Amino acid sequence: MKLSIFTDEISPDPARAIELATSWKIPAVEVRGLPGGRFPLPGDAELEEFGQRVADAGLSISGVSPGFSKGPVDDPEFEQLLSYGLPRACEWAGRWGTDRVSCFAFERSPAGPVPEAVIARLARMAEIAARFRCRLLLENEAVCWGDTGLEAAAIVRRVNAPNFALLWDPGNSAKAGSACPFPDEYTRLKDCVQHVHLKNYAPDTGGWALMETGIVDWPAQFRALEEDGYAGYLVIESHLRELPDGATAEPGLTPQETNSWRNRAFVRAHLDL
Repeated sequence: MKLSIFTDEISPDPARAIELATSWKIPAVEVRGLPGGRFPLPGDAELEEFGQRVADAGLSISGVSPGFSKGPVDDPEFEQLLSYGLPRACEWAGRWGTDRVSCFAFERSPAGPVPEAVIARLARMAEIAARFRCRLLLENEAVCWGDTGLEAAAIVRRVNAPNFALLWDPGNSAKAGSACPFPDEYTRLKDCVQHVHLKNYAPDTGGWALMETGIVDWPAQFRALEEDGYAGYLVIESHLRELPDGATAEPGLTPQETNSWRNRAFVRAHLDL
């Protein structure tokens, strides 16, 4: 397994985030928010500068998170996504040495089964991504179809494209209402997993938590991933801007930076990464 972290989970300043990721001995970063907007909205010059900063620091880019297909399935801008947004994301991912582009399964309606339109549109996205030699990774997300890992894995299987796989986020699954992301869900979806996000969720407070304190049993999940031969990325995505109650910031770090540092320390305590 390989470790990565979202730059904007460390700091909104890419230079500061890259500096800290390097000092924390995290070998790769994931790209989402940049000063010019969410990837790939910033201009070419900003993306070029960001990629050069990463390369100069000796880091890799593990994947990109453009936030595609999080709106309604009948979004009139979907064709523009196919013709411009997705190709641009894949092009820059390729320039940066990765083929991993994440997406969602569209905004969830109140009830009912996953609509056929969701499957059809994701299949079209996977086809476009394949033309650019990219993998499309479906992230389970509480406000979308595919909210739990099991539902997202079922969507992946229905799309049935060789370059379409699951981005497993147990924390998101817990937020969506899953009582046991691991082991109950994981054992039934592990064949679909090609990317993993690391964060935790506390149902009693209804908020995000440090990895060591929430509902997800991360030490057991790590062991299972190792036993199953998972060789992909584990990406720290703390989702915590403020310190937990009673916590203090690490010297020289902001509260947001401290939370990411502590999740890094937690991973290091359980994995040799």
